[in-house]
Amino acid sequence: MTPKYNRSLMMAILHGRVNIAKAVNATVIGLEDAPRGYAEFDQGASRKYVLDPHGALNGVRPV
Repeated sequence: MTPKYNRSLMMAILHGRVNIAKAVNATVIGLEDAPRGYAEFDQGASRKYVLDPHGALNGVRPV
């Protein structure tokens, strides 16, 4: 990748034109759901899990 492409992608993410969490299939889960998330990931689930133990991700509801 060229630096110009990386900068364009970075700017698109920063300005909300690209939703990186959706692109990588990320799911926010609370700490209490971590064992389930790890088990699903180990079984080959096609999603990434983001632990949010303190609910710091405003506007994103844990599953």
